[in-house]
Amino acid sequence: MIIDPIDLKILRHLEAQGYVPVNEIINKFHITRDEIFLRIKNFEEQGLIKGYGIKLFIPAIAGGKWYRGCAFVDADVEPDLKNIYPLIEEVIINTIIPSGILPSYSYIFYARDLKHCYRLINKTFGVKYVELYKIAEYNISVPSELTKEEWQIIYCLIRSKIAFSRIYEILESPTTDDDVQLARLMLNRKNSRGIFSIFPDINWSIVKNFVHIHLAITTKMRPNEFKKFLKNYGIAADIYSKFKKRYLQLEFDLWGFADLSKVLNQLKIERRIAVQGISIAHHNEICDDWIKSFIKEKAH
Repeated sequence: MIIDPIDLKILRHLEAQGYVPVNEIINKFHITRDEIFLRIKNFEEQGLIKGYGIKLFIPAIAGGKWYRGCAFVDADVEPDLKNIYPLIEEVIINTIIPSGILPSYSYIFYARDLKHCYRLINKTFGVKYVELYKIAEYNISVPSELTKEEWQIIYCLIRSKIAFSRIYEILESPTTDDDVQLARLMLNRKNSRGIFSIFPDINWSIVKNFVHIHLAITTKMRPNEFKKFLKNYGIAADIYSKFKKRYLQLEFDLWGFADLSKVLNQLKIERRIAVQGISIAHHNEICDDWIKSFIKEKAH
């Protein structure tokens, strides 16, 4: 499948928010609403978007102190973390060359105790190394209590076949009382009091002309000196913390082999920089089996 920068912008919004600010895309790229919907429908039909999964804002539902975290995991095969630790909401799978240099799996999860979560993940079969980071911290004194009817409405939604057009209908033009209820309960940047959201599974591996990569590098340059080097050579990369306390990560969106070759040649100019490996985004998966079971129990 071939995509263009407009496609990528739409996909990034879906990936980060589960939603696309349609008017913002129209104003920026001067395309029509119908074209945006056709592009997303094409993603769905071609398998770039494999489906949609549900996330629950656990801190609001359960109340109390919670953490949202990310675990970077080095493993040869995917560990069975989704069954061992049921509060994982998403896993991101990468292709690593060579193996062991960068995380092959990234897990987004909720936890009451990050140290306990780290120990549990670290002991899981297949996990060779794990680093855990806190994304956010919550302390909610009064949890949101939904009625059985509200849980039933959410349950009916997740049992149906969800497409972006359905999400847009709920949020922008609800026509039934149930849709009005769903819009009130759906968490997004316009509604911070919601308790659930819908996100896509994205299969980046079928895209032929674009790749999202992390380069693992080692360097003897000081941080400010390194940033200046990147700026001087026009290397547009985000810099992430070191993995395994050694490999500094540079993050890129690249359009084809020519872009990758250009970046690698620019980095070769500085002898104090060595490229040790590469991570290529393969696909992400919303881990919602446990959430669907939870909602079903609440609805019955």
